[in-house]
Amino acid sequence: MSWERLNKFLRDEEGQGMTEYILIVLLIAIVAIAAFKYFGKKVGTTVKDAANTLSDEASKATKEGTK
Repeated sequence: MSWERLNKFLRDEEGQGMTEYILIVLLIAIVAIAAFKYFGKKVGTTVKDAANTLSDEASKATKEGTK
């Protein structure tokens, strides 16, 4: 490989934007996975409690509506 071809290869920026985009997406994915691991049980419990409350209120409303 000649020095001219090597210099051209090193200066070539084609595909740089896509690589940066992939790195950003990868970083976001890693942060999201870490957040789910850390907050997973707390969020799951909160969502379950909210679902139970909504279910109870819907049942009450249905019973009151049929009277």
